[in-house]
Amino acid sequence: MKKEEEDPLNTSYISIIEETNSNLLSNVEYEEKISSHLRESKTSYEKRAIKVEIIGFSFVLLCNFTRAINGLLMKYIEKSYPEYFETIPFLFIRATMIIILALSTSFLTKEKILRPNEIKFKLPFLIRTNFNFFAVSLYTISIWYLRVSTVQIISSLNPIIVTYLSVIILKEKFYKRYIVGIIVCLLGSLIIIDNEKKEDNEVKIKKEIIENEIKKEGFTKGMIKGILCCFGSTLINCAVDICNKVLAKNKIPITTQLLYLGIFTFMYSFIYILIVQRLKYCIPYILLSFLQGTLFYIANTAFNYGIQRIDLSKAAPVSYTKVVFVLLLGGVLLGEHVYFSDFIGAGLIISYMLYNMKYPLVQKK
Repeated sequence: MKKEEEDPLNTSYISIIEETNSNLLSNVEYEEKISSHLRESKTSYEKRAIKVEIIGFSFVLLCNFTRAINGLLMKYIEKSYPEYFETIPFLFIRATMIIILALSTSFLTKEKILRPNEIKFKLPFLIRTNFNFFAVSLYTISIWYLRVSTVQIISSLNPIIVTYLSVIILKEKFYKRYIVGIIVCLLGSLIIIDNEKKEDNEVKIKKEIIENEIKKEGFTKGMIKGILCCFGSTLINCAVDICNKVLAKNKIPITTQLLYLGIFTFMYSFIYILIVQRLKYCIPYILLSFLQGTLFYIANTAFNYGIQRIDLSKAAPVSYTKVVFVLLLGGVLLGEHVYFSDFIGAGLIISYMLYNMKYPLVQKK
């Protein structure tokens, strides 16, 4: 029996089909490889982004820890050297240290100090470097007309204002949990701040001073002046934080920012000293003021590094941790009373921080 001859046309069709199937299989494998590569790249990107944001949060926490120490140090200076302490002359001494540190940092790191005409964002730079002096001055005035707890309550609105301004002005993304976080942290802060009333001796002295000042100007006028000054200080600090983010985002060196901040504060304080012709000091007082200036420099540098890595709206609620640090350090270093309600307030703030950590730092759009 003769072997059937193969049809050349059929052979050609079969070859074409096999080749097509092979190409289709290759395309599928290729697509799978591409998809796998994209998934790996996305995972790798998210891991790097999360690492960057964790570093950013760490810097912000370091900033708040340093600010807490700085606040307690200022309180210690004010109590230990009442005959020397006066806010604006104190700022004069502190500004001297900030200038020294900025120039030293520039020299050691070989980082160029930019001239004002080399900086493109002139308005944010002007607010950042000039307005700190006015914020501190207004805050000091408000202390004379209001209770410390009242001033702290008004000042604690800062993170709320900064969060909303960063969304409106900086176009940062807003998440609903920020509202929850701000409410919880604000409540925790108010519980801790309310315990200021229990410090009997300090409150009595403060009350007498406030009453004497109010008698001079009238209750309503004095109280309104205190509230306006406190709100003014808070709003200025919010504007400074927004400008700080703008400058950090555009890589304006923090050394340059702090150098000019120190120079302008030095100038304004020096003008005040010339007018009142009063500057009291002693060596320990100067050294402690220099230490306060050093902590101020470290805190601002840490905050700058932090907000380079995370949105300002994310960093704002973290600032409430300063209240917790002050509570703990005040009890340990200054022997201040710690009440049970303080732990409740601190617990609320810490709980939100842990709650926030449950969410991925890199959000899906």
